[in-house]
Amino acid sequence: TAREAYAPRRGRFKRGVPHADRRCPHVDGPGRTRSNRAIGRHPKTKLLLVLDGTGQRLKGRLVGHADLAACARHLPAWLPLPEAVRADLPRLWTRLLGQPGFNADLIEDVTRPAGDRILGLGMSLALDGEWQRRLRDDPPACVAAALYEALHQGRYAPPDDKALGAMNAKGEVGFVVLHYAQTRTDLDEADTLELLSVAMHLFRGAHAGYRLRELYQEGQGQEGEYLQSMGFRLRTPARASSAIRLYGLTRDEAVRLLPGSPVRDAFQFTPPLIGFAGAERRLLRLAVTDLTDERIGEELGLSIHTIRKLWKDVNARALQRLPQIFDEREEAVEGARGPEKRRVLLHYLRQHPEELRPYALPSGARRGVSPPG
Repeated sequence: TAREAYAPRRGRFKRGVPHADRRCPHVDGPGRTRSNRAIGRHPKTKLLLVLDGTGQRLKGRLVGHADLAACARHLPAWLPLPEAVRADLPRLWTRLLGQPGFNADLIEDVTRPAGDRILGLGMSLALDGEWQRRLRDDPPACVAAALYEALHQGRYAPPDDKALGAMNAKGEVGFVVLHYAQTRTDLDEADTLELLSVAMHLFRGAHAGYRLRELYQEGQGQEGEYLQSMGFRLRTPARASSAIRLYGLTRDEAVRLLPGSPVRDAFQFTPPLIGFAGAERRLLRLAVTDLTDERIGEELGLSIHTIRKLWKDVNARALQRLPQIFDEREEAVEGARGPEKRRVLLHYLRQHPEELRPYALPSGARRGVSPPG
């Protein structure tokens, strides 16, 4: 089968596999830039401990509710937010966390005291059709500030699970990276490159698995050179008065780029085969980051009993719709307890992020299998 042909190796695709059958792993190898410029920094932040160059002290993960207060201190200096909007950010982020159209990742130094570990923070938001048209035709001076103000005033909400699933099936998904900032910014320093390696993992993980139509990110000054080295193209007209520049890439542009650039790889897409329900995907999105059931319950606001029931539904659906993911370990899985089945399933899902994204087949299409139960 096509999935049997997939053989991830150092973030590359197996030679000889047709383009349509290639699979993009959830997290590729680290991305490095050849630029020697500084990149987006946030203000008044110092890193007291020097990194060791091995990456062992760094951990990239999804932002949780307990992180939100600290996240408000890690915004880029160029982001012009009104004070009322800035003060409202923890509430807005609380409302957005867990929604499929919002992604928030942080990089932390695990050796630092709790509350003082964040070294990098990035957030991205799904765009509805109107905002996608606006960014193509007449983008505001600062997209992130305009979106945050619209969220604050209740004039915008990202597409919900059903709407995003329909957009995904039609290839109409658009995302904008609201902002990314990290504490080390000099690209001549090994510490900066170490942080960027983790950031590239997180960038791919945040957007992989969607059938993207377009992807955007803003930057100022020398940060723009870094974004272009990632594969983005300048979108802001040269006559624009704002120092903030908008960069983007469409699917049509991405297919003309060689594989390997972080932005181009985000456009690699394969339709999901299992078709998890929304609640199941929310569980799995946290589970693939190695959170315990107790922590998952806290983040989703669910009891441990409900979490266990969701796992039962997840296993039943996966076994019915794609039993071959267990075939190569049939002897180990047959009669095994839940943890072994879970380990095999999570390993598969980390390589196939499309299974974690909403996806609604067009009207009249059939999956070829009936849902469990």
